[in-house]
Amino acid sequence: MVSNGAGATKLDRVAAADKPATNGSAAPSHASNGTVAPRPSIQIAHVSKSFGRTAVFADINFTVAAGELVEITGPSGAGKTTLLRLIHGQLRPSKGEVWVEGRGLHRWWRRGLGRIRRDVAFVYQEHRLLPRLNALENIVFALMLVDPSEPYGRIRKRALEALEAFGLGRRRKAYPGQLSAGERQRVAVARALASRPRVLLADEPLAAIDEQNAKVVKRLLEEAAASGTTVIVATHEPTFQAGRVLRLPAGEVLMHRRARVAVANGGAQPLWRRILPTNGNGHDGNNGNGNGNGADSGHNGRNGHNGHRTQAAGNGHAGLAARNGGNGHRTGARRPKVRAKLPIWGRMAALTANSFRLVVLGGLRSWRRDLRLTTPALGSMALLLVLAGVLAMVGLAVANVAAYEASQASVVRVYLASDATTDGVDALKARLLADSRVASVTYVSAEEAAKEASSRPGLDSLGSLSTTNPFPASLDVSARSVNQASAIVDLVTGDPAVDPTYPTSYDPDTYSRLRRIALIIGGIGGALLLVFVVVAYAVSANSIRGVAAARKDEIMITRLLGARGWMLRGPFMVEGLMTGALAGALAGALVGGAWLLASRFATATYAQILPGVGLTSTRYVVAAVIVAGLLLGVLTATFGFRRSRA
Repeated sequence: MVSNGAGATKLDRVAAADKPATNGSAAPSHASNGTVAPRPSIQIAHVSKSFGRTAVFADINFTVAAGELVEITGPSGAGKTTLLRLIHGQLRPSKGEVWVEGRGLHRWWRRGLGRIRRDVAFVYQEHRLLPRLNALENIVFALMLVDPSEPYGRIRKRALEALEAFGLGRRRKAYPGQLSAGERQRVAVARALASRPRVLLADEPLAAIDEQNAKVVKRLLEEAAASGTTVIVATHEPTFQAGRVLRLPAGEVLMHRRARVAVANGGAQPLWRRILPTNGNGHDGNNGNGNGNGADSGHNGRNGHNGHRTQAAGNGHAGLAARNGGNGHRTGARRPKVRAKLPIWGRMAALTANSFRLVVLGGLRSWRRDLRLTTPALGSMALLLVLAGVLAMVGLAVANVAAYEASQASVVRVYLASDATTDGVDALKARLLADSRVASVTYVSAEEAAKEASSRPGLDSLGSLSTTNPFPASLDVSARSVNQASAIVDLVTGDPAVDPTYPTSYDPDTYSRLRRIALIIGGIGGALLLVFVVVAYAVSANSIRGVAAARKDEIMITRLLGARGWMLRGPFMVEGLMTGALAGALAGALVGGAWLLASRFATATYAQILPGVGLTSTRYVVAAVIVAGLLLGVLTATFGFRRSRA
C-alpha cells in the first residue's frame, strides 16, 4: 500500500518525469531491456478539487499506463465520479494538472475537448442515452460523431455487433424508455466500447444490472484493457481484475494480485474482438488479467516483470512465461482482421453522406418532433411577416402615388367643353404656347382619355356604365415651374373652349395633402410594426426557451460524446430554416391573397386601393417575405442553440 503521505514523494517524481506508474510504484525512465518507457495514458499530478468551500479530495497523484485496468474505489461522496469527470474534461481541477493522451485538460479548458472526448469514452451511471433514438440508433449516432468519414454500412454493422455482444440484438429497435435499467446500462457500455476509444471511463458500470449481465460487462471491460484500451472504473468496492486500485478520498494506491481468469474456452474468439480489433497497445499482465483462450500456463516473473507469452495458432493455449524475462508481450498467430483504409474520395463520400444524416435528416426529425413546441413561434413569425408584407405593399402604393403626383404637379389638364370647335381649341393652344410660363401643350382626345382610364382600377368599369364615352378631350399643359401652375389655371379660366363646370384638374393642396398622408401612414405602420415585433419576440422567446429546455439534455449528451461544432449547430439551423420557411410560405400566401382581395375590391368600388402595385410587384413582396422568414428562422435557431448550449 502506498499512502498519499509517505508514498507521495515517489509518485510526485513519476508525475514530474512524465512516466507511467506500474503496480503502484514508479516506473524507471528506461525499461529493463534498455528501451524508453512509453508515455502514460493518464497522468494526474497534485490534483485537488473543491466545490465552493467543500473540498472533495486534495493532492491526488496517479498515473495510468496504456492498456491498464485501474479501479477507483471509495464510499459515496469520496469523489470517484468527480475524478472521472476531471479526466473527461467536464470539470476543471481547483489545483494540479490532468493529462490525457498527452493533452493538458487543466489548461485546455473547453479548447479541443471534442477531440479528447472522441478518444475518451464515458460510461455514465445514469446511462445518458438519447431518448429520441432507439438502442441501435444511439450507438450509430455516437459512432458517426466519432468518425463521420467511415461508411455508414460499417458503422451500422459495428453497432449491431456491439448489441449482439451484450445480448441486445433483439432489442435494437427499442427506445430507452422501453428498456429496463439493466438494458439501458448495457446499451451505454456497448456504445462506449463500439467507438474504439483509447481511454474508457466507467462510472459504476455494474449498477442496476443482474449478476449474469454484470459478468458480461465485466468481461468486456477486462478484454478491452487487454486489447490496449486504458480502462478506469469507479466502484464502491474492488470488483474487476485490476492491477491497481486508487482509493479516495485519501488517494491511497492499493495493489491487486488476483489470479488470472480465463475469459473464453475452446479457442473461442473473445467478445471484445467481435466489437473491434486491438488498439495495438496490449499488455499481458500490467493489470493482472488473463485473457488468453483456453488454458493459460504463463506465470509472472519473479522480478515483478511480465513473462513472454506465445499463443499457438488454433489451439488457444498460451506458452510458458520466462521466469526472468523482461517486459511481457504476446505474439499471437491469430490476429483480428484490419480493414483496408478507404481512399480519400471514399472517405469524402462517407463524410458527405453522414453529414447529411446528422445535420439535415437529424434537423428534420427534430423539427417534426418539436413542431408542437415551435407552433407559437411559427405563428408569431407568420403574423409578423404578413404585417410586414402588407405594409410593404401599402408603402409601394403610397410611393408610386407620391412619385406620380410629384411628376404631375407641374402638369395641368385643361378639360375641353363638349361643344368646343376645332378652331377654338387651336386658338386656346396657340395662346398657351405663346405664354412664357408654358413649357408644352399636348392634345388628348376623348378616345385616348378612355384608353388611359381603362388601365386604372375602377375607371374601366365606369366607362362600361354608359353607351357613350364619359371621358372628355383635354389639353395637358406643362408649366415650366410648379409655382406657375396656378397662373396657367387663371389663364384658361373663362375660355369658350374650356368646360365651365370642371375646367382643370389643378388642386393646390393635392401634393401637400398626399405628403401628409404618406407621413401619417408611415408613422402608423412603423409603430404597429414595432409593437408587433416586440410581441412576436416575446412569444418566440418563450417558445424557444421551451425548445431549449426540451433539447438541453440532448445537446449535453451530444457534446459529451465528442460532437464537433457543426454537428451541434447544423440540426438547429435546419430546424430554424424549416420553421422560417413554413412561416414565410404561410405569410406569402396571405399577402398574395390580400393583394387579390384589394384588386377585386378596387374594381367593385371604382377606387384604387393599392395604386401602382401590380402582379409583378406582389411577386417581389411575396419572395421578400419568404426570404425574411428564412432569415428570421435562422436567427431564432441561433438564439435557441445558444440557450441550449448555455
